Amino acid sequence: MPGVVYHVIARFVDRSWFITSDDERQRYLAMLGHALTQSDWRCLAYALMSNHIHLMMIAGWLALETWAKSVHTSFAGWMNERHGRSGPMFTRGPKSCAILPEDEGQVLAYIHNNPVRAGVVSCASDSTWTSHRAYTGLANAPAWLDVAEGMRRAGFCTPEDFDAWVNNTPGEAGWVDLRRVRKEARKRGAIEVATPTVGPIALVPLVARPGAHVRIEPRRIVQLTASMLGLTELDICSARRDPPITAARTVAVHAAFRLGLSGAAIACCLGISPQATSLLRKREVPPGLQEVLAIVLARLSDEARVRQAS
Repeated sequence: MPGVVYHVIARFVDRSWFITSDDERQRYLAMLGHALTQSDWRCLAYALMSNHIHLMMIAGWLALETWAKSVHTSFAGWMNERHGRSGPMFTRGPKSCAILPEDEGQVLAYIHNNPVRAGVVSCASDSTWTSHRAYTGLANAPAWLDVAEGMRRAGFCTPEDFDAWVNNTPGEAGWVDLRRVRKEARKRGAIEVATPTVGPIALVPLVARPGAHVRIEPRRIVQLTASMLGLTELDICSARRDPPITAARTVAVHAAFRLGLSGAAIACCLGISPQATSLLRKREVPPGLQEVLAIVLARLSDEARVRQAS
């Protein structure tokens, strides 16, 4: 999204230590600077570690790949020739995470403190691997590195105050475990994970394509069933085996299976085992609760249609 700050990270294959010298770092920075002159992205900070690279970037209208691919392809080719190797150097494309404005300073400090966390130096200003020395005036800042904008977003006016703050602020990376999020999202149907936003609470937007089928949230089945039968969610999810509670669980399980949910999904929300769910599914819904099941299914189907339409 144009104008949004992103924390971008690129890792080397097998987490290998490919970068071993300052001239290799300078070559990467030169290639990055050249690519950015032909892009509308801006760089606020960097850390070139031995086995991965951190960048803090302000997004432009062009896609991230328009500059990242050219930099990484050229750098990998140069490194392969230099070290007499062949094959890919980077794992897939770089991953990125959007940063909320109030957290931009924390990510900047995190990037500059990477060598400190790695035990390479005792303070950020001792390392030549990051853009920190450009912020403190110990090194010249390249034209493509927007130090003034980085200082403004971190909330500092002088290099001395910024340096002291970074030395006392480990910072936060803000990474979200997207593999776990995607795994959970797939359980809900044809849903895609959008770019996460970093903040006090990480937000990961979920996007459904037009016409995509999205499954009902299993907890909603439990809540609605309990409400229809005059029970609470705590009642239906308790360890009790009273006939009314067992009957309510039976309704919830039958509703879940008719709506396309797995036994494991509804079992988790009911606080019972998948084996118990299978037994409840084999039971007939009591005659007096057939109407309740029909109403639950109708209500949930209506809610799903409204959600799809929105």
